[in-house]
Amino acid sequence: MPSPSLKRRAQSSVIGTGLIASAFDPGAIAALGATVFASGVSNSQETGIPAFARERQLLSEALEGAGEGCFIYFSTCSVTDPHRASTPYALHKLAMEALVTTRPGFIVLRLPQVVGVTRNPNTLTNFLADRINRGLPLEVWSNATRCLIDVDTVASLTTTLIGTGRSDLLSDLAPPEIVTMPELVRMMEQALGKTAQYKLVAQGGGGITDPSLAVSMSMQAGENLEPGYTLRTIQKYYGNRHAG
Repeated sequence: MPSPSLKRRAQSSVIGTGLIASAFDPGAIAALGATVFASGVSNSQETGIPAFARERQLLSEALEGAGEGCFIYFSTCSVTDPHRASTPYALHKLAMEALVTTRPGFIVLRLPQVVGVTRNPNTLTNFLADRINRGLPLEVWSNATRCLIDVDTVASLTTTLIGTGRSDLLSDLAPPEIVTMPELVRMMEQALGKTAQYKLVAQGGGGITDPSLAVSMSMQAGENLEPGYTLRTIQKYYGNRHAG
């Protein structure tokens, strides 16, 4: 039997307390009769079975305790990245997708790298900012690519999507812009006002994300996904917070 505290969390409109959960308006999600599950393993480098087991347990209880409305789960675009699809994290996320998609009224959204205000040192942009700010050396894969999305964009597009009444949907939620790792480092340098100490390594990696859902919802959600989106996002979160 689920504990009373877990039952209360399962019945919440937004489940979680981290970066993604904090971007949502619980009242707006409750008004739409939906449940947003934004809890569990957030570190893509995680390999520990207990961490994955905790998310499975919490997700199972959330699915059981949720109402009849739409249930939203966030997965990762890395499940289709040839370089990262076999990692324990990606395989775990695929297993969680399979769990969620057995429930009618599901929405599973695969996210690229999420950017926002968080103390989590494992996010790509926090890692880069820390190394650049402290003048520590970096190895940058010259041919690697990444797609980044503002956590506020995630919340806005998802809330808009719920409002359309669509469900039984599994899709990427990603902006169209893809940047190389050297380009991303230059953006971080520009935002922080510091020079990165890095060397280029002739390696690549990075999957191809599908921007069609995000683009189709962007105007209704009031989101500008036009070229320059990545730099605008980096400037928003690192131009003032980390500079100096």
